[in-house]
Amino acid sequence: MAISMAERLTIELRHRIITGDLVPGTVVIEPALADEFKVSKTPVREALQRLSHEHLVQVLPKRGYLVIPMTQADLHEVLEVRLALEPIAAAHLAQQVRSDEPGSLEALAALRKYLDHQRAATTRRGSLQASTAFHRVIAERSGNSRLTAPLARALDESTRALYLLSDEIDVKRFIPEVSAHEDMLAAIASGDPEAAREAASRHLARIAELPIPVS
Repeated sequence: MAISMAERLTIELRHRIITGDLVPGTVVIEPALADEFKVSKTPVREALQRLSHEHLVQVLPKRGYLVIPMTQADLHEVLEVRLALEPIAAAHLAQQVRSDEPGSLEALAALRKYLDHQRAATTRRGSLQASTAFHRVIAERSGNSRLTAPLARALDESTRALYLLSDEIDVKRFIPEVSAHEDMLAAIASGDPEAAREAASRHLARIAELPIPVS
């Protein structure tokens, strides 16, 4: 099904914010974006309003929209949400594998693909992209539509924090995360919901303990 121009702009602008291409504190204005994308201001306004509901931008009356900074407190809250929801999603996916439900093999193949991409990554951005895709598969294939949206949003926000790191991180720092993803995939592929839940919980608990400076 075709998506609207407003949806396309929402996806593009969300990506720019999450990856740090639009840095915190940037003020974006409708006319400039309309010129860039060669569209009217209406879909731009709709996209920015959607992003304001996601707390990625803040409306500045008569000025534009501010890309909202992300604080340590914000990251802590986001990781709490992921820690509550993602282990459930992983357990649901493992149960689908156990029951041989349609799509479960495709989900496993996608997880393996993104894990391979992460192993092969030589840059921080490459590793983050693969890691985000790995976790997004779990969120989207959980089989619980009410879980998917809040978990995907929390994943976007925690990924944004990693892109906003004030210090460059050597890609070797992500090796423990690759190992954690291997454990999660093994548990899901085994069809053991409790093992999948525990693997996801361990991984997210370790992330929550990392000193991640955000701006």
